Amino acid sequence: MKKKVFIFTGLCALGLCTWEAQATNPQQVLINMDKVDNHIPSGAEQIKLKGRLDINAGPDDIEAGATEQAVYLYFNQNFGNVSISLYSPMGLLVYNCVVDTSMQQLVVIPIASSVSGTYTVVLDNANGLVEGDFEHD
Repeated sequence: MKKKVFIFTGLCALGLCTWEAQATNPQQVLINMDKVDNHIPSGAEQIKLKGRLDINAGPDDIEAGATEQAVYLYFNQNFGNVSISLYSPMGLLVYNCVVDTSMQQLVVIPIASSVSGTYTVVLDNANGLVEGDFEHD
C-alpha cells in the first residue's frame, strides 16, 4: 500500500497564512511519498539554509529543496511553531504561514506560476532564524 501524505499549504482558513503578490490561491497538495527521496523530490535543487532555529539543531534538522513546481521543507525535529516566509526576487513577501512542526513535518509551497529569479525562504521561531536562496526559472 502506498503512503500518501496530505499537505495543506492553505492554513489560511485558520488565519495562519497570507498569500500576496505572485502566489496562487492556497490549495491542498498531494504527495506520493514513494517518489520522495530524503523527503525532498529527487532532482530538486537543494536549498542551503543558514542559521539555526534551536541551539541544539544541526545542519540536517531541516531539509529544503525547490523544483519548478514547489518549495519543499521537511522538519526532522520538532521546532514548535515556525513562521515560513517566501520572498520574490524583488524582495516582496509572496507567501507566509505558521506551521506547528510537532503536527506537520512536511510543508509544500506551490510556485509554478511565479516570476523567474532568486527567491529567499526564511524560517523563524522564538529561538532563531534560518534562511536560504534558490533559483526559480
